[in-house]
Amino acid sequence: MEKIGLVLEGGGMRGAYTAGVLHWLLENELHFDYVVGISSGALYAGMYVLDKGESLESAAINVAADKRNVGWAPIKDEHTIVGYDFLYREVTENLDYPLETIDQIKGDIEIGVYDIKAEKTVWKNKQEIAENPEYIKAACTLPIVGRPVKIEGRDYMDGGITTMIPVSRSIEAGCVKHMVVTTKSKEYVRKPQGFFTSTLLKCVYRKYPKLVKDFSNRVNVYYEERKLIDELVAEEKALYMYPTKELGIGRFKGSKEQFSELFDIAHQDCELRKDEIIAFYQSVKG
Repeated sequence: MEKIGLVLEGGGMRGAYTAGVLHWLLENELHFDYVVGISSGALYAGMYVLDKGESLESAAINVAADKRNVGWAPIKDEHTIVGYDFLYREVTENLDYPLETIDQIKGDIEIGVYDIKAEKTVWKNKQEIAENPEYIKAACTLPIVGRPVKIEGRDYMDGGITTMIPVSRSIEAGCVKHMVVTTKSKEYVRKPQGFFTSTLLKCVYRKYPKLVKDFSNRVNVYYEERKLIDELVAEEKALYMYPTKELGIGRFKGSKEQFSELFDIAHQDCELRKDEIIAFYQSVKG
């Protein structure tokens, strides 16, 4: 039987767009055979497959805007720039997000995490996530701004170190068509890594030269992935969703009002393309 995949880019606080698209998909009862997420895309992927629409909205707007998420509060409380401990605790304890039951979903989900010792991105499935829900935390944790997450004796971080829009993984999973959701507009220009970041990475992760190289190569990987998406769209094998309006939200900056507006823009974008989305979905699901 043919499968259709849902591919979710990361993007930190820009993930409010992804959350809005997923919320719309749930409202329209569109459930994909396979879902793959990176970074914040992994966080929201879990909520989507568990059918937790309210949690998607709360996490993308309220939790993202909480002062404990980024800045002085996590520096004080967690000694990191981003409060990944707060984020994980908040979504798993105060929102409806029962990750321990994710292995009971009908379809499949994978999230990308970077195995620091192996110096490569590995993919964790629903059984592995149910056994160790902290894979979701690891999937969101970027180098420098957060600390590695130790699970069963191994250190993991954000799989976005090597892949940002994991459409290739959806192809490898056997999906014949892919709905791709990104958090940046088509006009977005990704800049090469700056000197300060490069120097800091080399100092902090000097024992892991491939990690440093992988992170530095992200700009090239991003454009390769974008090119693949464009090719798949031209072949009618992909449907590409992206924000039609930029609000100035950054990976680690933005206001509650901006997140709410971006969430609503996602809904509006989906409504405008509703017939296209449903036709694309039904071309595989019938």
